[in-house]
Amino acid sequence: MSKKDKQSVVNNIKDLNLEIDYDKLADAIVKAQKKASESEETERNVKEKQNIFITIWRILRGERSKDGRMLSAPFVFLVSYLFRIIAISGIILLVLFDIGFVKSFAILQWQGIAIITNVFVIGLIILSNVAILLFMVLFWGAANDVEYEKDKNYIIGVFSGIVSVAALIVAIIALYKGVG
Repeated sequence: MSKKDKQSVVNNIKDLNLEIDYDKLADAIVKAQKKASESEETERNVKEKQNIFITIWRILRGERSKDGRMLSAPFVFLVSYLFRIIAISGIILLVLFDIGFVKSFAILQWQGIAIITNVFVIGLIILSNVAILLFMVLFWGAANDVEYEKDKNYIIGVFSGIVSVAALIVAIIALYKGVG
């Protein structure tokens, strides 16, 4: 190569347009994400539609799952149904509490300063009902999230956390019963 050829290469590089079209890049990223989420959703639908008898047959034949879902399946089952039981029982207790409050509503005295107290109590009960209802909806959502979670370490961690909270409650009750 002669010296003249090298200069022409340098001149050509100066003429290149090195600007990035960020709109096209963003569109390409969005399209790739949509395609990935669609393939993930299709894969999930195939897994959900899989016949339970085929799954049992594969387990009995000794096949192992490719993604380790059989290891985390019992924990997913326990945690998701525990969350659902908490949500349903919380709503049932809320309804029973409200029925009891409505029955005791007739006993309230509506004279003098008692009116302010009664209105304050009714407002507190309404706010607590809304808070408890939202909390129970969060438990139901957590159950849904656990069912679709793929990371088995995360699922086992959630299960371990629930078991440790239950053990703490049992220990506190045992200490209370032992002291009293």
